[in-house]
Amino acid sequence: MTRILQSALVEGFNWTIERYHQAIAAGVLTEEDRVELLRGDLIEVMPVGEDHSSTLEGLGEYFSNLRGQYRLRSENPVTLPDNSEPEPDFVIARKLPPNTRRQHPTPEDILLLIEVAHATVNKDRNLKGPIYAAAGIPEYWIINLNARSVELHLFPTPIGEYGSVVHYAEGQTFESPLLGTTEVVALLPLV
Repeated sequence: MTRILQSALVEGFNWTIERYHQAIAAGVLTEEDRVELLRGDLIEVMPVGEDHSSTLEGLGEYFSNLRGQYRLRSENPVTLPDNSEPEPDFVIARKLPPNTRRQHPTPEDILLLIEVAHATVNKDRNLKGPIYAAAGIPEYWIINLNARSVELHLFPTPIGEYGSVVHYAEGQTFESPLLGTTEVVALLPLV
């Protein structure tokens, strides 16, 4: 279950991205505070289990041929509108031009965003999915470890919905607008 942490124990306090960054810089929030910012609330992040970790390693290997073309990020923040700075499991973003200040990817940079879900399927669908759609993230995958499937979310709308959500089972393939034909089994950990 997702837990919203009351910001500084003040009911109704809403974090902005600027306040969130200031709290990190000042050491108020540290790496020990396993949280991400979603719509102005600090949301507790689940610990990473073995299947989750194995899947992330596999994604790094699966996408390694894209390293020169794109920025590949795992469990690092992206900065989105609506006071959200989630830490998706995997992101493929446009490369920054040389000599550009390094910053978290923003919606204009993000080409594909992936969440690996075990206990967080509902959070990834119902909380993060609408945030990603409203931000205009063109392609969003949920790798559902429980169902051993991939949910492909395409055609984001400003009202926070994806126009197409299709579930693909372990033995199936799907067409990724960014990557072409993709086998579900190649994205899953070994059993």
